Amino acid sequence: MKTTSASYHIIPPTPPPNSSSSNSNRIQYKPKPSLHTPHPKHLTPPHLSTTLTVAEKLNILVSEFKSLPKPIDRVKRLIHYASLLPELEQSCKVEPNRVTGCTAQVWLEVVMEDDGTMRFRVDSDSEITKGFCYCLVWLLDGAAADDVVEVRVDDLSEMNVGVLPVRVSSRVITWHNVLLSMQTRTRDLVMESSTS
Repeated sequence: MKTTSASYHIIPPTPPPNSSSSNSNRIQYKPKPSLHTPHPKHLTPPHLSTTLTVAEKLNILVSEFKSLPKPIDRVKRLIHYASLLPELEQSCKVEPNRVTGCTAQVWLEVVMEDDGTMRFRVDSDSEITKGFCYCLVWLLDGAAADDVVEVRVDDLSEMNVGVLPVRVSSRVITWHNVLLSMQTRTRDLVMESSTS
């Protein structure tokens, strides 16, 4: 079923003040203004909204995290991003919106707009998880369903912040589960819209 819902837009990933990474290593871009309504709790200046493709955003995220080889710097960056993630309303933090399999509590709201674009809102009780969620929402919010489901977990391997192997790091498992839930719910909405 297609649904229209006022969604928020989040600020594209940028280093926190006094970041140790060099600006020369970052991809420079000038996003175009967005016509979407920003979330009332976190107004995004129009010049920071973006119409980049998922592939372009993915390149930005990969470059961002590659510029931070030390795990502690990646953790700090994720905590910075967590502070930018708009808070999900308490009424949305219900069991049907829970992302299962995560150590942290994560709530995900997914809707399909009338034009077929996907909208995502996520929140968590863990700061690092919120940082991951910020990146995932920035990457996929407003994208076409096909673009959402084509993103592979391996595409975002640079976001890993732990020193443990992927299969045993709870932080990595959490953002994997959030991404997979975004994709599963997207497929479900596409199927619903095709049968309605």
